[in-house]
Amino acid sequence: MDTRTSTPTTGAAKVRNFPQDPSAEPDWAELIGRLWKERDALVRDFLERFQAVSYDEALVPEEDIYQTAADSMDMFLLQLAGAPLPPDLQALPRAVAVRRARQGVPLNAFLEAVRNDFRVLWKGLERVAREDHMDVLVANMDRLLDTVEGYVSSIQQAFAEEEALLARNKQLYRQRLLTRLFDHANPADLPDIAAALGVGISDTFEVLAVTGDAVTQAQQQYEPDRRAFMFEKAGALYLFRVVRKEQTWLQNQPDFSAGYIPTAEGLAAVPKAASSALVLATHLSPGTRLGTMADTWMGVAAEMLEKSLPDFAAPVWNALDKCSPHERQRLLDVALSYGRTGSVKLTSEELYCHRNTVVNRLNALQEVIGLDLTVPAQAALALVSIAAYEQPSL
Repeated sequence: MDTRTSTPTTGAAKVRNFPQDPSAEPDWAELIGRLWKERDALVRDFLERFQAVSYDEALVPEEDIYQTAADSMDMFLLQLAGAPLPPDLQALPRAVAVRRARQGVPLNAFLEAVRNDFRVLWKGLERVAREDHMDVLVANMDRLLDTVEGYVSSIQQAFAEEEALLARNKQLYRQRLLTRLFDHANPADLPDIAAALGVGISDTFEVLAVTGDAVTQAQQQYEPDRRAFMFEKAGALYLFRVVRKEQTWLQNQPDFSAGYIPTAEGLAAVPKAASSALVLATHLSPGTRLGTMADTWMGVAAEMLEKSLPDFAAPVWNALDKCSPHERQRLLDVALSYGRTGSVKLTSEELYCHRNTVVNRLNALQEVIGLDLTVPAQAALALVSIAAYEQPSL
C-alpha cells in the first residue's frame, strides 16, 4: 500500500505514564499534562499532514508511520515536561533515521515530514492552552522549537551516518530490496530481489527470528557470512539463507537462541516463514537454542486458546494445584515425556524408572486431571493445558 496517500489507523501505541511529580513550573506542567491526554489527536493531525509529503518510490509500511508518530509525540511531551525518557524513546531518533535510510526515503522528504511535528505540537498546545495558559505557551515557544530542532539534528546526523555506512558496504540496494521483500513485495519485484541476493526465486530457504539480547550476537556471528541475509524490523532480526544439505542451522546450531523454520519454499515464502519464526522465538523454553514447531507448538496453542477461551485449562491447573509439590512434579515429568515420545519404554528411559512406574504415573495423572494421555484428543488438551501451567510458589 502506498503510505503517501493513506492514513494509517492500525496498531496500538505503547502505554506510557505521564510524570505526576510536582514541577518547578506548575503552569507549564499543567499545560503539557492537558496535551498528554490528547495524544491520539496529535497523532491523527500528524498523519493528515503527512499525506502531503512525498517519499518518492520509498515503501514505508503504514503501521511503521503510525507507530513512529505515536512514539515521537510521547517523546516530545516527556521532554517538554522535563521527564526522563524510557530507553526505547532515547533510542528513537537514531532508530527512525536508520530505518528510513534503509527504506530509501529521501533525506529532504524525511526532514519535511519530521518538521511537521512542530506544527502539530504548536497547534495542540494552542488548543489546550485556552485563555488561562496562553501566556505560558508563548513564553515557552523557544523551548518547543529547540526540542523539535534537537530531534531533527539527531535524526539528520544518524541518517547521514547510516547512508554512508550502507554505501560503504555496498548494501544500500540490497537492504532496500529486502525491505520490499519483507513489506509484502509485489511478485514483479521478486526477480530483481533474487538477482540482487544471488539466489533463485524457487530456492528453498531456512529462516531464523532473533529477539532481545541475542540480536547483537546474531549480527556479530553472521555479518561476515555472505550467504546469510539479515533484515531487522520492529526490534527483531530475521536471518535466512538457501538450505544446504547437511549444513542447516538445525544441524550446526548458531551461538544464540532463535525461532527456526526449516523450509520456506521459494523467496516469496520467506516473510511468512519469518513471522512464524518470530512466534516460535517468543515461546522458547529455557535453555533451548533453536525453537522449532515441534518444541513450541504447545505453548503457542495454549496462548491462542487462552485468548479465545479464557480459563480453558483451569480444570487441569486446579487439579494439579491440589497435589503435593513432589507428586505434581512427577506427574508433569511423565506427562511431558510421554507426550513427546508416545512410548512407555522411552519415557521410562528418560525418567530413569521402571516401565510399570511410568504406567502407574500415567494412571495417576488421569485420576488427577481427568484426561487420558493414551487418547489423542484428551492428550492434546492435557499437554496444551500443562504447557501453560505455572506451578504455585512453595
